[in-house]
Amino acid sequence: MMRILNTAVVLVTLAVAFALYHVKYETQAEQRDIRNLTAELATEHDAIQVLQAEWSLLNQPERLEGLVERHTDLQPLAPAQIVTLADLPARPKALPGLEADPSLGGYAGTVAPGPGIQ
Repeated sequence: MMRILNTAVVLVTLAVAFALYHVKYETQAEQRDIRNLTAELATEHDAIQVLQAEWSLLNQPERLEGLVERHTDLQPLAPAQIVTLADLPARPKALPGLEADPSLGGYAGTVAPGPGIQ
């Protein structure tokens, strides 16, 4: 009876030792993966900071103004170009009999329903 019990205890001890060995190496592999991911994350974070610095440099108003002057005919906005709501043209009136043909003018989708619509 003692021999069977001793054999069982030895087998259980070997099984537990193997399980601990396996868990230990899995833990080390996971720690290595975490270190690699942390290093990769730091590299990506540094790359993001470099890109943000480049974006800030490329979007400086003086640089953009120089590019606009060299490559376009755009002019600064004159005060006369600013209008109020009262300066805008009035909404076109719907003429009777022309509501059915939207190609004749008016704002898109604003044709009033009437007897001429089929």
